[in-house]
Amino acid sequence: MKSKLLIIPIILLLSACGGGGGGDGDTNTPAADNPTTPNEQTVPQDGTPSEQLTALEESGSIPKLEREPTLTGTDADSNGIRDDIDQYIADHYSGAQQVAAATQAAKAFQETLMVDTTDPAAVKSANKKLSEADHCIYQQFDGSNNTPQPAQVSQELEAITTNTKERLLAYLAFAKALDGTSWSIPEGDTCE
Repeated sequence: MKSKLLIIPIILLLSACGGGGGGDGDTNTPAADNPTTPNEQTVPQDGTPSEQLTALEESGSIPKLEREPTLTGTDADSNGIRDDIDQYIADHYSGAQQVAAATQAAKAFQETLMVDTTDPAAVKSANKKLSEADHCIYQQFDGSNNTPQPAQVSQELEAITTNTKERLLAYLAFAKALDGTSWSIPEGDTCE
């Protein structure tokens, strides 16, 4: 009796997973039959992945970022932030306080890539700077007056900082070094 009761939900689950949207089980629906939303980015189908990436950058669909296999990238002004991220901040955020908050966060994200993950004190120090920078973003961006939401700003800066395999692996190593640690949420004005 119990086995029959288990079979019914399994059959229902399998039948619900089989459809491709048309109800007839056809999962090979042509792309023309599936209209995209206006905000959806379309990837050029011609060329190599590198050429497709360049085409998306040229169209403005994605930011132009340095993709060299280094952690630090180019920082001509030695401010602790890659030059392409400096340009991204200048292009996407307005107001001195918001630019300063985004700059503080970008610098903190960059530091997480360079920290010695075998040194617990250095990892905690980098994490404290990152927490303070994130708190500052939440103080300066509130989503009103056409400003982005603070979580969006933080996520964008994290994404553009970790835009290569080497950078992402370094950031993940930093996150792993924090495993098992705790810290308090910053209070007050944490903006530099």
